[in-house]
Amino acid sequence: MYSASVQQYVQWREVARPLLTAGIVPEDMEWRVGPRFEPLAWTDPATAIANTAPLRLSRRLVELLETISCFRHDGRWDLMYRLAWRWLRHPHLLEDAADPDVHRAMQMENAVNREVHKMHAFVRFREMTDEQGEKKYFAWFEPTHEVLRLGAPFFCKRFPNMEWMIATPDGTALWQDGALQFIETPDKSSLPKADAHEGLWRTYYRNICNVSRINPPAMRREMPQRYWRNLPESIEIQNLLRDGQASFEQRQREAIDVELTKARAMQRALADLPDYSGGPAACRRCDIWRHATQAVLGEGSNSAAIMLVGEQPGDEEDLRGRPFVGPAGRVLDAALRDAGLERKELYITNAVKHFKWQPRGKRRLHKRPEAAEIAACNHWLEAEVSQVKPRIIVALGASALRAIGGLTDSIDSARQLQISHASGAHIVCTYHPSAILRADAANADTLRTHLVDDLRRARELAA
Repeated sequence: MYSASVQQYVQWREVARPLLTAGIVPEDMEWRVGPRFEPLAWTDPATAIANTAPLRLSRRLVELLETISCFRHDGRWDLMYRLAWRWLRHPHLLEDAADPDVHRAMQMENAVNREVHKMHAFVRFREMTDEQGEKKYFAWFEPTHEVLRLGAPFFCKRFPNMEWMIATPDGTALWQDGALQFIETPDKSSLPKADAHEGLWRTYYRNICNVSRINPPAMRREMPQRYWRNLPESIEIQNLLRDGQASFEQRQREAIDVELTKARAMQRALADLPDYSGGPAACRRCDIWRHATQAVLGEGSNSAAIMLVGEQPGDEEDLRGRPFVGPAGRVLDAALRDAGLERKELYITNAVKHFKWQPRGKRRLHKRPEAAEIAACNHWLEAEVSQVKPRIIVALGASALRAIGGLTDSIDSARQLQISHASGAHIVCTYHPSAILRADAANADTLRTHLVDDLRRARELAA
Protein backbone atom coordinates (compact mmCIF):
# COMPACT_ATOMS: atom_id res chain seq x y z
CA MET A 1 0.00 0.00 0.00
CA TYR A 2 1.46 3.35 -1.08
CA SER A 3 0.51 6.81 0.23
CA ALA A 4 1.46 10.42 -0.50
CA SER A 5 0.26 13.89 0.48
CA VAL A 6 0.16 16.46 -2.35
CA GLN A 7 -1.20 19.95 -2.95
CA GLN A 8 -0.27 20.79 -6.56
CA TYR A 9 -0.11 19.08 -9.93
CA VAL A 10 3.70 19.05 -10.09
CA GLN A 11 3.84 17.23 -6.75
CA TRP A 12 1.25 14.68 -7.89
CA ARG A 13 3.20 14.11 -11.14
CA GLU A 14 6.45 13.55 -9.22
CA VAL A 15 4.79 10.78 -7.20
CA ALA A 16 2.55 9.32 -9.92
CA ARG A 17 5.13 8.80 -12.69
CA PRO A 18 7.18 6.06 -10.99
CA LEU A 19 4.00 4.41 -9.71
CA LEU A 20 2.45 4.29 -13.19
CA THR A 21 5.70 3.08 -14.71
CA ALA A 22 5.84 0.26 -12.17
CA GLY A 23 2.21 -0.67 -12.88
CA ILE A 24 0.89 0.00 -9.37
CA VAL A 25 -2.90 -0.38 -9.52
CA PRO A 26 -5.07 2.54 -8.26
CA GLU A 27 -6.46 0.39 -5.43
CA ASP A 28 -2.96 0.15 -3.91
CA MET A 29 -2.46 3.93 -3.83
CA GLU A 30 -3.75 6.33 -1.16
CA TRP A 31 -3.72 10.04 -2.00
CA ARG A 32 -4.15 12.71 0.63
CA VAL A 33 -4.44 16.52 0.60
CA GLY A 34 -2.17 17.83 3.35
CA PRO A 35 -0.82 21.17 4.51
CA ARG A 36 2.60 20.22 3.17
CA PHE A 37 4.04 17.95 0.49
CA GLU A 38 4.89 14.44 1.68
CA PRO A 39 6.57 12.33 -1.03
CA LEU A 40 5.90 8.68 -1.66
CA ALA A 41 5.78 6.40 1.36
CA TRP A 42 4.99 2.67 1.50
CA THR A 43 3.89 0.34 4.26
CA ASP A 44 6.42 -2.38 3.41
CA PRO A 45 9.96 -0.94 3.74
CA ALA A 46 11.35 -3.83 1.70
CA THR A 47 9.28 -2.83 -1.30
CA ALA A 48 10.65 -0.19 -3.67
CA ILE A 49 9.86 1.06 -7.11
CA ALA A 50 12.61 0.53 -9.63
CA ASN A 51 13.72 3.27 -11.99
CA THR A 52 12.50 2.48 -15.48
CA ALA A 53 12.07 4.24 -18.83
CA PRO A 54 10.30 7.63 -18.90
CA LEU A 55 6.53 7.52 -19.03
CA ARG A 56 4.70 8.98 -22.06
CA LEU A 57 1.12 10.28 -21.85
CA SER A 58 -0.93 12.02 -24.54
CA ARG A 59 -1.00 15.80 -24.60
CA ARG A 60 -4.80 15.81 -24.19
CA LEU A 61 -4.57 13.61 -21.09
CA VAL A 62 -1.83 15.78 -19.55
CA GLU A 63 -3.90 18.94 -20.15
CA LEU A 64 -6.96 17.28 -18.60
CA LEU A 65 -5.01 16.11 -15.55
CA GLU A 66 -3.41 19.53 -15.04
CA THR A 67 -6.81 21.23 -15.26
CA ILE A 68 -8.74 18.96 -12.89
CA SER A 69 -5.88 19.16 -10.38
CA CYS A 70 -7.24 22.67 -9.70
CA PHE A 71 -10.71 21.35 -8.84
CA ARG A 72 -11.24 21.84 -5.12
CA HIS A 73 -12.08 18.29 -4.04
CA ASP A 74 -10.02 15.75 -2.08
CA GLY A 75 -10.88 12.96 -4.56
CA ARG A 76 -9.24 14.67 -7.55
CA TRP A 77 -5.83 12.97 -7.05
CA ASP A 78 -7.39 9.49 -6.96
CA LEU A 79 -9.36 10.21 -10.12
CA MET A 80 -6.29 11.59 -11.90
CA TYR A 81 -4.21 8.52 -11.09
CA ARG A 82 -7.04 6.19 -12.09
CA LEU A 83 -7.45 7.96 -15.44
CA ALA A 84 -3.71 7.83 -16.19
CA TRP A 85 -3.47 4.14 -15.19
CA ARG A 86 -6.47 3.18 -17.34
CA TRP A 87 -5.31 5.30 -20.32
CA LEU A 88 -1.99 3.43 -20.43
CA ARG A 89 -4.01 0.23 -21.02
CA HIS A 90 -6.78 1.80 -23.18
CA PRO A 91 -5.37 4.75 -25.20
CA HIS A 92 -8.86 5.62 -26.51
CA LEU A 93 -10.31 5.98 -23.02
CA LEU A 94 -10.99 9.72 -23.28
CA GLU A 95 -13.17 9.18 -26.36
CA ASP A 96 -15.71 7.29 -24.23
CA ALA A 97 -17.79 10.16 -22.81
CA ALA A 98 -20.13 7.67 -21.10
CA ASP A 99 -17.34 6.24 -18.94
CA PRO A 100 -17.99 7.36 -15.31
CA ASP A 101 -14.38 8.47 -14.71
CA VAL A 102 -14.17 10.33 -18.02
CA HIS A 103 -17.59 11.94 -17.50
CA ARG A 104 -16.62 13.14 -14.01
CA ALA A 105 -13.28 14.46 -15.27
CA MET A 106 -14.97 16.43 -18.06
CA GLN A 107 -17.40 17.98 -15.56
CA MET A 108 -14.48 19.01 -13.34
CA GLU A 109 -12.57 20.41 -16.31
CA ASN A 110 -15.56 22.51 -17.39
CA ALA A 111 -16.01 23.84 -13.84
CA VAL A 112 -12.34 24.86 -13.60
CA ASN A 113 -12.40 26.51 -17.04
CA ARG A 114 -15.50 28.49 -16.06
CA GLU A 115 -13.75 29.66 -12.89
CA VAL A 116 -10.71 30.77 -14.91
CA HIS A 117 -13.06 32.75 -17.15
CA LYS A 118 -14.65 34.36 -14.07
CA MET A 119 -11.20 35.28 -12.78
CA HIS A 120 -10.36 37.02 -16.05
CA ALA A 121 -13.67 38.89 -15.93
CA PHE A 122 -13.98 39.87 -12.26
CA VAL A 123 -10.46 40.64 -11.03
CA ARG A 124 -10.30 44.37 -10.19
CA PHE A 125 -6.87 45.93 -9.64
CA ARG A 126 -6.39 48.73 -7.11
CA GLU A 127 -3.58 51.23 -7.46
CA MET A 128 -0.95 51.38 -4.70
CA THR A 129 2.18 53.50 -4.24
CA ASP A 130 5.28 51.99 -2.63
CA GLU A 131 7.87 53.75 -0.50
CA GLN A 132 9.78 54.88 -3.60
CA GLY A 133 6.63 56.43 -5.10
CA GLU A 134 6.31 53.72 -7.76
CA LYS A 135 2.81 52.65 -8.78
CA LYS A 136 1.84 49.02 -8.22
CA TYR A 137 -1.47 47.25 -8.59
CA PHE A 138 -3.23 44.81 -6.28
CA ALA A 139 -6.34 42.62 -6.61
CA TRP A 140 -8.10 40.22 -4.24
CA PHE A 141 -10.03 37.27 -5.72
CA GLU A 142 -11.83 34.38 -4.02
CA PRO A 143 -12.25 31.56 -6.58
CA THR A 144 -14.32 28.43 -6.03
CA HIS A 145 -11.44 26.30 -7.33
CA GLU A 146 -7.64 26.68 -7.16
CA VAL A 147 -7.28 28.42 -10.54
CA LEU A 148 -4.64 31.03 -9.71
CA ARG A 149 -1.84 29.27 -11.63
CA LEU A 150 -4.06 28.72 -14.67
CA GLY A 151 -5.54 32.22 -14.70
CA ALA A 152 -2.48 34.35 -13.90
CA PRO A 153 -0.67 34.06 -17.32
CA PHE A 154 -3.59 35.92 -18.95
CA PHE A 155 -2.76 39.01 -16.88
CA CYS A 156 0.95 38.72 -17.75
CA LYS A 157 0.03 39.19 -21.42
CA ARG A 158 -2.65 41.78 -20.69
CA PHE A 159 -0.57 43.98 -18.37
CA PRO A 160 3.10 43.20 -19.16
CA ASN A 161 4.37 46.67 -18.17
CA MET A 162 2.63 46.85 -14.78
CA GLU A 163 3.82 45.46 -11.49
CA TRP A 164 0.81 43.65 -10.05
CA MET A 165 -0.24 41.12 -7.45
CA ILE A 166 -3.36 38.93 -7.38
CA ALA A 167 -4.01 37.49 -3.92
CA THR A 168 -6.34 34.56 -3.21
CA PRO A 169 -6.95 32.42 -0.12
CA ASP A 170 -4.79 29.71 -1.78
CA GLY A 171 -1.78 31.85 -2.67
CA THR A 172 -0.65 34.98 -4.49
CA ALA A 173 0.57 35.61 -8.06
CA LEU A 174 3.25 38.32 -8.29
CA TRP A 175 4.31 39.85 -11.63
CA GLN A 176 7.52 41.82 -11.19
CA ASP A 177 10.38 42.69 -13.56
CA GLY A 178 8.81 40.59 -16.31
CA ALA A 179 8.70 37.41 -14.20
CA LEU A 180 5.73 35.61 -12.68
CA GLN A 181 6.12 33.98 -9.29
CA PHE A 182 3.75 32.45 -6.76
CA ILE A 183 4.08 33.28 -3.06
CA GLU A 184 2.10 32.88 0.13
CA THR A 185 -0.81 35.29 0.60
CA PRO A 186 -0.13 38.19 3.01
CA ASP A 187 -2.48 38.93 5.89
CA LYS A 188 -5.71 40.18 4.29
CA SER A 189 -6.09 42.97 6.86
CA SER A 190 -2.85 44.54 5.59
CA LEU A 191 -4.04 44.65 1.97
CA PRO A 192 -5.60 47.78 0.41
CA LYS A 193 -9.42 48.02 0.33
CA ALA A 194 -9.84 50.88 -2.17
CA ASP A 195 -8.00 53.47 -4.23
CA ALA A 196 -8.61 57.03 -5.41
CA HIS A 197 -10.09 55.94 -8.75
CA GLU A 198 -12.99 53.78 -7.53
CA GLY A 199 -15.43 56.67 -7.25
CA LEU A 200 -14.61 57.65 -10.84
CA TRP A 201 -15.02 54.02 -11.97
CA ARG A 202 -18.44 53.81 -10.28
CA THR A 203 -19.55 57.00 -12.04
CA TYR A 204 -18.34 55.61 -15.37
CA TYR A 205 -20.11 52.29 -14.71
CA ARG A 206 -23.40 54.03 -13.92
CA ASN A 207 -23.23 55.97 -17.16
CA ILE A 208 -22.21 53.20 -19.57
CA CYS A 209 -24.54 50.52 -18.14
CA ASN A 210 -27.59 50.08 -20.38
CA VAL A 211 -30.21 49.42 -17.71
CA SER A 212 -32.91 48.70 -20.29
CA ARG A 213 -31.03 45.53 -21.28
CA ILE A 214 -30.41 44.16 -17.80
CA ASN A 215 -31.75 40.65 -17.29
CA PRO A 216 -31.49 40.07 -13.50
CA PRO A 217 -31.56 36.21 -13.56
CA ALA A 218 -28.95 36.08 -16.32
CA MET A 219 -26.85 38.74 -14.60
CA ARG A 220 -26.79 36.82 -11.31
CA ARG A 221 -26.01 33.59 -13.18
CA GLU A 222 -23.03 35.08 -15.03
CA MET A 223 -21.88 37.30 -12.15
CA PRO A 224 -22.74 35.43 -8.91
CA GLN A 225 -23.11 37.59 -5.82
CA ARG A 226 -20.10 35.96 -4.14
CA TYR A 227 -17.92 38.08 -6.46
CA TRP A 228 -19.71 41.35 -5.68
CA ARG A 229 -17.88 42.25 -2.47
CA ASN A 230 -14.61 42.62 -4.42
CA LEU A 231 -16.13 44.70 -7.25
CA PRO A 232 -16.26 48.50 -6.73
CA GLU A 233 -19.29 48.78 -8.99
CA SER A 234 -21.33 46.34 -6.88
CA ILE A 235 -22.72 49.21 -4.79
CA GLU A 236 -24.51 50.41 -7.95
CA ILE A 237 -25.95 47.04 -8.98
CA GLN A 238 -29.14 47.01 -6.89
CA ASN A 239 -30.10 50.47 -8.10
CA LEU A 240 -29.34 49.52 -11.71
CA LEU A 241 -31.38 46.32 -11.37
CA ARG A 242 -34.35 48.32 -10.08
CA ASP A 243 -34.06 50.79 -12.95
CA GLY A 244 -33.68 47.94 -15.44
CA GLN A 245 -36.85 46.22 -14.21
CA ALA A 246 -38.82 49.47 -14.41
CA SER A 247 -37.53 50.10 -17.92
CA PHE A 248 -38.41 46.53 -18.98
CA GLU A 249 -41.97 46.88 -17.69
CA GLN A 250 -42.27 50.20 -19.48
CA ARG A 251 -41.19 48.63 -22.77
CA GLN A 252 -43.73 45.81 -22.33
CA ARG A 253 -46.51 48.35 -21.89
CA GLU A 254 -45.34 50.20 -24.99
CA ALA A 255 -45.13 47.05 -27.12
CA ILE A 256 -48.86 47.18 -27.87
CA ASP A 257 -48.47 50.61 -29.47
CA VAL A 258 -47.85 49.66 -33.12
CA GLU A 259 -47.93 53.30 -34.21
CA LEU A 260 -44.85 54.25 -32.19
CA THR A 261 -42.84 56.97 -33.95
CA LYS A 262 -39.23 58.08 -33.46
CA ALA A 263 -40.31 61.42 -32.03
CA ARG A 264 -42.49 59.76 -29.36
CA ALA A 265 -39.73 57.24 -28.58
CA MET A 266 -37.28 60.08 -28.00
CA GLN A 267 -39.78 61.82 -25.73
CA ARG A 268 -40.14 58.72 -23.58
CA ALA A 269 -36.36 58.18 -23.45
CA LEU A 270 -35.88 61.75 -22.22
CA ALA A 271 -38.67 61.30 -19.67
CA ASP A 272 -36.89 58.22 -18.27
CA LEU A 273 -33.78 60.24 -17.43
CA PRO A 274 -33.41 61.26 -13.74
CA ASP A 275 -34.73 64.76 -13.16
CA TYR A 276 -32.25 66.69 -11.05
CA SER A 277 -33.60 70.16 -11.89
CA GLY A 278 -35.68 70.53 -8.72
CA GLY A 279 -32.85 69.66 -6.32
CA PRO A 280 -33.08 67.13 -3.46
CA ALA A 281 -36.45 68.54 -2.36
CA ALA A 282 -38.00 67.31 -5.64
CA CYS A 283 -35.99 64.06 -5.86
CA ARG A 284 -38.07 60.91 -6.39
CA ARG A 285 -35.27 58.44 -7.06
CA CYS A 286 -36.28 56.38 -4.02
CA ASP A 287 -39.37 56.20 -1.77
CA ILE A 288 -38.02 57.79 1.44
CA TRP A 289 -39.42 61.21 0.46
CA ARG A 290 -43.00 59.91 0.79
CA HIS A 291 -42.86 59.85 4.61
CA ALA A 292 -40.39 62.68 5.27
CA THR A 293 -41.35 66.24 6.16
CA GLN A 294 -38.74 67.81 3.90
CA ALA A 295 -35.31 67.31 2.34
CA VAL A 296 -32.48 68.33 4.67
CA LEU A 297 -29.66 69.95 2.72
CA GLY A 298 -26.07 70.46 3.77
CA GLU A 299 -24.95 73.71 5.33
CA GLY A 300 -21.74 75.52 6.12
CA SER A 301 -18.90 77.21 4.30
CA ASN A 302 -18.82 76.59 0.54
CA SER A 303 -15.04 76.83 0.68
CA ALA A 304 -14.60 74.60 3.72
CA ALA A 305 -11.44 72.51 3.89
CA ILE A 306 -13.31 69.81 5.84
CA MET A 307 -16.67 68.26 4.93
CA LEU A 308 -18.55 66.10 7.46
CA VAL A 309 -20.91 63.48 5.98
CA GLY A 310 -23.46 61.71 8.20
CA GLU A 311 -25.96 59.01 7.36
CA GLN A 312 -29.35 60.76 7.13
CA PRO A 313 -31.43 63.38 8.97
CA GLY A 314 -33.02 62.45 12.30
CA ASP A 315 -36.41 63.37 13.71
CA GLU A 316 -35.48 66.92 14.77
CA GLU A 317 -33.50 67.53 11.58
CA ASP A 318 -36.50 66.46 9.51
CA LEU A 319 -38.74 68.95 11.33
CA ARG A 320 -36.29 71.87 11.37
CA GLY A 321 -34.68 71.30 7.94
CA ARG A 322 -31.06 71.51 9.17
CA PRO A 323 -28.41 68.75 9.58
CA PHE A 324 -27.16 67.65 13.02
CA VAL A 325 -29.37 69.79 15.25
CA GLY A 326 -30.80 66.94 17.36
CA PRO A 327 -29.19 64.82 20.13
CA ALA A 328 -26.51 63.47 17.77
CA GLY A 329 -25.78 67.01 16.65
CA ARG A 330 -25.16 68.11 20.23
CA VAL A 331 -22.70 65.24 20.71
CA LEU A 332 -20.99 66.27 17.47
CA ASP A 333 -20.78 69.94 18.53
CA ALA A 334 -19.06 68.94 21.79
CA ALA A 335 -16.61 66.71 19.92
CA LEU A 336 -15.82 69.50 17.46
CA ARG A 337 -15.01 71.87 20.33
CA ASP A 338 -12.73 69.27 21.92
CA ALA A 339 -10.99 68.73 18.59
CA GLY A 340 -10.42 72.47 18.11
CA LEU A 341 -12.82 72.88 15.18
CA GLU A 342 -15.43 75.56 14.53
CA ARG A 343 -18.73 74.35 13.05
CA LYS A 344 -19.15 77.53 11.01
CA GLU A 345 -15.85 76.76 9.21
CA LEU A 346 -17.01 73.29 8.14
CA TYR A 347 -19.52 71.97 5.64
CA ILE A 348 -21.92 69.43 7.20
CA THR A 349 -24.29 67.20 5.24
CA ASN A 350 -25.75 63.67 5.04
CA ALA A 351 -25.44 60.85 2.53
CA VAL A 352 -29.26 60.58 2.36
CA LYS A 353 -31.29 63.79 2.32
CA HIS A 354 -34.66 62.53 3.63
CA PHE A 355 -35.50 61.00 7.03
CA LYS A 356 -36.27 57.28 6.88
CA TRP A 357 -38.18 56.15 9.95
CA GLN A 358 -40.54 53.56 11.41
CA PRO A 359 -43.39 54.29 13.88
CA ARG A 360 -43.08 53.24 17.51
CA GLY A 361 -46.17 54.50 19.31
CA LYS A 362 -46.15 58.27 18.84
CA ARG A 363 -42.44 58.37 18.11
CA ARG A 364 -40.60 58.18 14.81
CA LEU A 365 -37.56 55.91 15.15
CA HIS A 366 -34.58 56.03 12.81
CA LYS A 367 -34.39 53.23 10.21
CA ARG A 368 -31.13 52.57 8.40
CA PRO A 369 -31.27 53.37 4.65
CA GLU A 370 -30.64 50.53 2.22
CA ALA A 371 -27.74 50.41 -0.24
CA ALA A 372 -30.03 51.24 -3.18
CA GLU A 373 -31.35 54.31 -1.34
CA ILE A 374 -27.82 55.49 -0.57
CA ALA A 375 -26.89 55.02 -4.24
CA ALA A 376 -30.02 56.88 -5.38
CA CYS A 377 -28.99 59.92 -3.30
CA ASN A 378 -25.33 59.76 -4.33
CA HIS A 379 -25.81 62.36 -7.08
CA TRP A 380 -26.60 65.07 -4.54
CA LEU A 381 -23.68 64.18 -2.31
CA GLU A 382 -21.25 64.21 -5.23
CA ALA A 383 -22.66 67.59 -6.29
CA GLU A 384 -21.88 68.97 -2.82
CA VAL A 385 -18.34 67.61 -2.98
CA SER A 386 -17.85 69.20 -6.41
CA GLN A 387 -19.16 72.54 -5.13
CA VAL A 388 -17.25 72.72 -1.84
CA LYS A 389 -14.06 70.95 -3.02
CA PRO A 390 -12.96 69.92 0.49
CA ARG A 391 -9.46 68.63 1.16
CA ILE A 392 -10.75 66.30 3.88
CA ILE A 393 -14.05 64.35 3.97
CA VAL A 394 -15.01 62.89 7.37
CA ALA A 395 -17.34 59.88 6.98
CA LEU A 396 -19.47 59.63 10.14
CA GLY A 397 -20.55 55.99 10.30
CA ALA A 398 -20.78 53.00 7.97
CA SER A 399 -23.51 54.40 5.68
CA ALA A 400 -21.50 57.55 5.04
CA LEU A 401 -18.39 55.46 4.32
CA ARG A 402 -20.37 53.37 1.84
CA ALA A 403 -21.70 56.48 0.11
CA ILE A 404 -18.49 58.49 -0.06
CA GLY A 405 -15.92 55.70 -0.37
CA GLY A 406 -17.84 52.71 -1.69
CA LEU A 407 -16.59 50.52 1.19
CA THR A 408 -18.49 48.14 3.44
CA ASP A 409 -15.75 47.67 6.05
CA SER A 410 -16.42 48.02 9.76
CA ILE A 411 -15.60 51.37 11.31
CA ASP A 412 -12.89 49.77 13.45
CA SER A 413 -10.99 48.54 10.39
CA ALA A 414 -11.78 51.54 8.17
CA ARG A 415 -10.27 53.94 10.73
CA GLN A 416 -6.88 52.34 10.02
CA LEU A 417 -7.11 52.69 6.22
CA GLN A 418 -5.82 55.44 3.98
CA ILE A 419 -8.73 56.15 1.64
CA SER A 420 -9.06 58.79 -1.07
CA HIS A 421 -12.15 60.15 -2.78
CA ALA A 422 -12.35 60.37 -6.58
CA SER A 423 -11.95 64.16 -6.22
CA GLY A 424 -8.60 63.67 -4.51
CA ALA A 425 -9.88 64.51 -1.02
CA HIS A 426 -8.60 62.40 1.85
CA ILE A 427 -11.33 60.37 3.62
CA VAL A 428 -11.23 60.07 7.41
CA CYS A 429 -13.62 57.45 8.78
CA THR A 430 -15.01 57.63 12.32
CA TYR A 431 -18.05 56.76 14.41
CA HIS A 432 -21.40 58.47 14.00
CA PRO A 433 -22.36 60.53 17.10
CA SER A 434 -25.57 58.49 17.42
CA ALA A 435 -23.41 55.40 18.11
CA ILE A 436 -22.18 57.17 21.24
CA LEU A 437 -25.77 57.84 22.32
CA ARG A 438 -26.71 54.17 21.88
CA ALA A 439 -23.63 52.74 23.65
CA ASP A 440 -23.39 51.93 27.35
CA ALA A 441 -21.38 54.26 29.59
CA ALA A 442 -18.06 52.42 29.29
CA ASN A 443 -18.19 52.04 25.52
CA ALA A 444 -19.58 55.54 25.02
CA ASP A 445 -16.45 57.10 26.54
CA THR A 446 -14.25 55.03 24.22
CA LEU A 447 -16.27 55.95 21.12
CA ARG A 448 -16.29 59.63 22.11
CA THR A 449 -12.50 59.56 22.48
CA HIS A 450 -12.15 57.95 19.03
CA LEU A 451 -14.49 60.54 17.50
CA VAL A 452 -12.52 63.46 18.95
CA ASP A 453 -9.20 61.90 17.91
CA ASP A 454 -10.40 61.37 14.34
CA LEU A 455 -11.76 64.93 14.09
CA ARG A 456 -8.47 66.24 15.43
CA ARG A 457 -6.62 64.15 12.82
CA ALA A 458 -8.87 65.62 10.08
CA ARG A 459 -7.99 69.13 11.31
CA GLU A 460 -4.26 68.34 11.20
CA LEU A 461 -4.51 66.84 7.71
CA ALA A 462 -6.44 69.87 6.46
CA ALA A 463 -3.76 72.16 7.86
